[in-house]
Amino acid sequence: MTTSLVEHARARHDALTHALRPSVWRATLSADLARLSVAAPLRVGFAVACTLVIGGMTGHRDVAGLAALGALIAAFCRADPFRVRAGRLAVLAVGIVTSVGVGAVLGLTDAPVAAEIAAISVLAGVAALGVAALHITGPGAIVFVFAANAATGFTDDATDLTRALSATALGTVVGAGASLAPWIWRRHRATAIDSTPVHYQSRWRTLRRRPQPDLLVNSGRIVVATAASAAIAVGIGFSHPMWAAMGALAAMQGVSYHLTVQRGVQRLLGNIVGAVVAAALLGMGLGYWGAVIAIVACQVIAEIWAPVNYAVTSLAVTPMALLLIAVSAGLSPQAAIDRVADTLIGVVLGIVVAAMTISVGDHPGRRSAGMSPCARVNLAETTQWAHTDRRSARM
Repeated sequence: MTTSLVEHARARHDALTHALRPSVWRATLSADLARLSVAAPLRVGFAVACTLVIGGMTGHRDVAGLAALGALIAAFCRADPFRVRAGRLAVLAVGIVTSVGVGAVLGLTDAPVAAEIAAISVLAGVAALGVAALHITGPGAIVFVFAANAATGFTDDATDLTRALSATALGTVVGAGASLAPWIWRRHRATAIDSTPVHYQSRWRTLRRRPQPDLLVNSGRIVVATAASAAIAVGIGFSHPMWAAMGALAAMQGVSYHLTVQRGVQRLLGNIVGAVVAAALLGMGLGYWGAVIAIVACQVIAEIWAPVNYAVTSLAVTPMALLLIAVSAGLSPQAAIDRVADTLIGVVLGIVVAAMTISVGDHPGRRSAGMSPCARVNLAETTQWAHTDRRSARM
C-alpha cells in the first residue's frame, strides 16, 4: 500500500509540473494543416446563419441566439456515416432542448446562485458522460452548458420558457437538416460516404450498457471542477460565474490528463486573443445584422480549425459566443475581459482537479501508451473525424 501511495503522489506531482513545462505550451501551438476542411464548417455556418436571419426577420431577435445554439448540433458527428449521424443528431437535439429547459426553469424560479451552480454542474457531468459514452465527436458537452446558461438569463416567465424551448427545437431541426443535406439531396454520393469502413455500435445498445469506469470518473471530476470554478468566480465577484465553469469543462472534455492540459492551455491562449477581438467588435456597435455576419464568420473559422488546433478554435469561439449573448441581451466590451478571467479560473481548476485525481496509468509522460481505452477511442475517432471531413470536402 505504501508503494501505491508513493506512486500516486509522484503521479500527481508530475502531473502538476507537466502543466508548467514550456514544451507543453509550445506543443499547444502545433497544427496539422492536412486536417483543414471546409464542407462541414460551411454547413454549420449556414445553419447558424439561417436561425439568426429567421429570428431577425420575424422580430424574434431575443431568442435567435438560443435557436443558433440548437443549430450547433450540425457541428457534431462530422465523421459519422449519414445513416448513423441521423440517429445521433436526434439524441443531441433532445439533449440541447433539455439543457435549455433546465436553464429556463432555473431562471423562471429565480433559483439562488448555489442551486444554479449545482444544477448546471451536474448537467455538465451528465452531458460529458453521454457524449463520451456514445462516442460523439464534436464541440462536446460545453454546448449544452452554454445553452442552459443562456436560457437562465433569458427566462422570466412562462412565455419566455415556451419561446426558449420552441426556438431551440427549431434550431435543432435547421442544424440537423444542414448536417444531413448531402444525404438528403445527393443520395448517390451518400452511398460512397456511408461505405466508410468504420464500425459503430448501436446508440441504444451503448446506452443500455454500464458506462466504462473512466468515463464515470471523468464525469465526476467535471462536476467537481465546474462547481468549484463557478463558486470561486462568485466569491471573487465576477458577473458571469458559469463562464468559469465552462472553462473547466472545456479543459476536461478529454479523458486523458495530457489532453486536459493541452485543451486548457489552448483555450486560455485562444480566449486571451479572442477577447481582444470580441472587445473590438462589441465596441463597434455592429447592430443586429452586423453581429450576425461576425457570428457566422467566427463560427465557420472555429469549425474549420476544430480538427487542427483548439487554440485557434477558441480564439474564434470567444467573440462568437459573446456576440450571441449580445444580440439577445446586450454586452459591453468589459465582458470580454471578464471572459478571460473566468476562463483562467476554470482552466486552472480543471487542471488541478484532473492532476489530483490522476491515475498512475495516466502519467503525462506516457501519453497514448498510458491512455485509458476510452481515451484511445476518443483519439481514434477525432482522427477519423478529420479524415472523413476531407473525404466529404472532395465530394
